[in-house]
Amino acid sequence: MNPTLRITLALIAAAVSLPAAAQSCYVHSETSGAVPAPVVTEKCFELRGMPAEDDSMDWLCRNDEAVKNARRELRRSCPGGYFGVCTAAVTPETLANEQAGGTQADNGTLPTTVPEQAKIITYHYHASDRAQAKIDCESAGGQWSR
Repeated sequence: MNPTLRITLALIAAAVSLPAAAQSCYVHSETSGAVPAPVVTEKCFELRGMPAEDDSMDWLCRNDEAVKNARRELRRSCPGGYFGVCTAAVTPETLANEQAGGTQADNGTLPTTVPEQAKIITYHYHASDRAQAKIDCESAGGQWSR
Protein backbone atom coordinates (compact mmCIF):
# COMPACT_ATOMS: atom_id res chain seq x y z
CA MET A 1 0.00 0.00 0.00
CA ASN A 2 1.19 3.51 -0.80
CA PRO A 3 2.76 5.17 2.32
CA THR A 4 0.81 8.40 1.74
CA LEU A 5 -2.45 6.49 1.49
CA ARG A 6 -1.58 4.50 4.60
CA ILE A 7 -0.91 7.71 6.58
CA THR A 8 -4.10 9.32 5.29
CA LEU A 9 -6.18 6.29 6.30
CA ALA A 10 -4.54 6.22 9.73
CA LEU A 11 -5.33 9.91 10.28
CA ILE A 12 -8.94 9.42 9.22
CA ALA A 13 -9.31 6.40 11.52
CA ALA A 14 -7.82 8.36 14.42
CA ALA A 15 -10.12 11.32 13.83
CA VAL A 16 -13.22 9.14 13.65
CA SER A 17 -12.33 7.15 16.77
CA LEU A 18 -11.65 10.20 18.94
CA PRO A 19 -14.57 11.52 20.98
CA ALA A 20 -15.76 15.03 20.26
CA ALA A 21 -13.65 17.69 21.91
CA ALA A 22 -16.03 17.71 24.82
CA GLN A 23 -14.89 19.69 27.78
CA SER A 24 -15.43 18.77 31.37
CA CYS A 25 -15.48 20.62 34.66
CA TYR A 26 -13.68 19.26 37.71
CA VAL A 27 -15.13 20.57 40.98
CA HIS A 28 -13.53 20.37 44.43
CA SER A 29 -15.64 21.61 47.36
CA GLU A 30 -14.53 22.21 50.93
CA THR A 31 -16.23 22.86 54.24
CA SER A 32 -16.09 26.44 55.40
CA GLY A 33 -17.07 27.45 58.91
CA ALA A 34 -20.74 27.30 59.84
CA VAL A 35 -21.88 26.03 56.44
CA PRO A 36 -22.74 22.29 56.37
CA ALA A 37 -20.25 20.19 54.44
CA PRO A 38 -21.31 19.26 50.91
CA VAL A 39 -22.19 15.57 50.41
CA VAL A 40 -20.06 15.31 47.26
CA THR A 41 -16.72 17.05 47.68
CA GLU A 42 -15.04 16.01 44.42
CA LYS A 43 -16.80 15.50 41.11
CA CYS A 44 -16.37 16.12 37.42
CA PHE A 45 -19.14 16.64 34.90
CA GLU A 46 -19.42 16.87 31.14
CA LEU A 47 -22.15 17.67 28.68
CA ARG A 48 -22.82 15.29 25.80
CA GLY A 49 -25.06 15.84 22.81
CA MET A 50 -24.80 19.62 22.89
CA PRO A 51 -24.03 21.57 19.70
CA ALA A 52 -20.30 22.02 19.03
CA GLU A 53 -20.60 25.81 19.11
CA ASP A 54 -22.37 25.77 22.49
CA ASP A 55 -20.44 27.52 25.28
CA SER A 56 -22.50 26.23 28.22
CA MET A 57 -19.51 24.52 29.81
CA ASP A 58 -17.68 27.84 30.06
CA TRP A 59 -20.66 29.24 31.96
CA LEU A 60 -21.18 26.19 34.19
CA CYS A 61 -17.51 25.84 35.08
CA ARG A 62 -16.84 29.43 36.06
CA ASN A 63 -15.60 30.11 39.57
CA ASP A 64 -18.17 32.25 41.35
CA GLU A 65 -16.59 34.82 43.66
CA ALA A 66 -19.60 34.51 46.01
CA VAL A 67 -18.95 30.77 46.47
CA LYS A 68 -15.52 30.56 48.04
CA ASN A 69 -15.70 26.88 49.10
CA ALA A 70 -15.70 25.39 45.59
CA ARG A 71 -12.96 25.47 42.97
CA ARG A 72 -13.84 24.66 39.37
CA GLU A 73 -11.36 23.75 36.68
CA LEU A 74 -12.13 23.38 32.98
CA ARG A 75 -10.50 20.19 31.66
CA ARG A 76 -10.46 18.27 28.41
CA SER A 77 -12.00 15.16 30.04
CA CYS A 78 -12.92 13.70 33.41
CA PRO A 79 -10.36 11.38 35.01
CA GLY A 80 -10.96 7.78 36.09
CA GLY A 81 -11.12 6.65 39.70
CA TYR A 82 -14.74 7.60 40.38
CA PHE A 83 -17.07 5.60 42.64
CA GLY A 84 -20.30 6.44 40.85
CA VAL A 85 -21.75 8.11 37.78
CA CYS A 86 -24.97 10.10 37.48
CA THR A 87 -26.45 10.52 34.00
CA ALA A 88 -29.34 12.93 33.48
CA ALA A 89 -31.03 14.83 30.70
CA VAL A 90 -29.84 18.38 30.18
CA THR A 91 -32.63 20.87 30.75
CA PRO A 92 -32.55 24.67 30.59
CA GLU A 93 -32.18 24.58 34.40
CA THR A 94 -29.06 22.40 34.07
CA LEU A 95 -27.38 25.18 32.12
CA ALA A 96 -27.68 27.41 35.20
CA ASN A 97 -26.97 24.73 37.82
CA GLU A 98 -25.26 21.46 36.90
CA GLN A 99 -27.04 19.67 39.74
CA ALA A 100 -30.43 20.23 38.09
CA GLY A 101 -31.31 17.43 35.71
CA GLY A 102 -34.40 15.60 34.66
CA THR A 103 -36.86 15.70 31.82
CA GLN A 104 -37.88 18.53 29.58
CA ALA A 105 -41.49 19.65 29.35
CA ASP A 106 -43.36 17.51 26.82
CA ASN A 107 -46.34 19.83 26.49
CA GLY A 108 -44.35 22.49 24.65
CA THR A 109 -45.01 25.23 27.22
CA LEU A 110 -41.31 25.80 27.79
CA PRO A 111 -39.49 26.25 24.50
CA THR A 112 -35.88 25.19 24.71
CA THR A 113 -32.82 25.11 22.51
CA VAL A 114 -31.40 22.16 24.44
CA PRO A 115 -31.25 19.08 22.18
CA GLU A 116 -33.52 16.28 23.35
CA GLN A 117 -30.66 13.75 23.52
CA ALA A 118 -28.32 16.06 25.51
CA LYS A 119 -27.00 14.50 28.74
CA ILE A 120 -24.97 15.66 31.69
CA ILE A 121 -22.67 12.96 33.05
CA THR A 122 -21.32 13.55 36.55
CA TYR A 123 -18.48 11.40 37.88
CA HIS A 124 -18.24 11.26 41.69
CA TYR A 125 -14.77 10.87 43.26
CA HIS A 126 -15.22 11.68 46.95
CA ALA A 127 -18.31 12.04 49.11
CA SER A 128 -19.02 12.18 52.82
CA ASP A 129 -22.06 9.96 52.20
CA ARG A 130 -21.99 7.84 49.03
CA ALA A 131 -25.54 6.58 49.53
CA GLN A 132 -26.80 10.17 49.72
CA ALA A 133 -24.93 11.03 46.50
CA LYS A 134 -26.93 8.28 44.76
CA ILE A 135 -30.20 9.50 46.30
CA ASP A 136 -29.46 13.09 45.22
CA CYS A 137 -28.75 11.91 41.67
CA GLU A 138 -31.95 9.91 41.36
CA SER A 139 -34.17 12.51 43.06
CA ALA A 140 -32.93 15.10 40.49
CA GLY A 141 -34.06 12.84 37.62
CA GLY A 142 -30.74 11.09 36.98
CA GLN A 143 -29.74 7.45 36.68
CA TRP A 144 -26.99 6.15 38.95
CA SER A 145 -24.37 3.63 37.86
CA ARG A 146 -21.00 2.41 39.06
